[in-house]
Amino acid sequence: MSLRAAKRGEVPMIRLKKRKNLSVGIMISPMIDMSFLLLVFFIVSTMNMNEVKTLPVKLPQASQVEVDTKSLYHVTVLPDGRLFLEDKPLTKEAFLLWGRKAVIKDRNVSVVVYGDGKTNYQKILDVLDLLKEAGITRVGMAAERR
Repeated sequence: MSLRAAKRGEVPMIRLKKRKNLSVGIMISPMIDMSFLLLVFFIVSTMNMNEVKTLPVKLPQASQVEVDTKSLYHVTVLPDGRLFLEDKPLTKEAFLLWGRKAVIKDRNVSVVVYGDGKTNYQKILDVLDLLKEAGITRVGMAAERR
């Protein structure tokens, strides 16, 4: 307001600017942030997965597989009857001795037996008998889902 207008008793007018029309839109920045967060989560969580050391065999199929993983060992039986504890070869006598020591160390020891689809069932039963003789009662059989 000018000094002259104030002397005349005029009321000053305020000029308002016209509003610009704001367009309504979807903010995608939070969505991108969440997508990135989920991506990082899944990358980090898959890095902690353990790889099981066994020999490659063609497993028989089954409808359900459940194994407790507290004290878990993997035994592979090849078609020729050879035994492997994790990835180390063992004789039947050494395997029985290992089983007895494992039961003394932990009563809840679990063993998963991997047998090739071409392995004779008698060889698998021999391994199960050795586990029973050693005192290991928590035994699972590895199989692929149908």
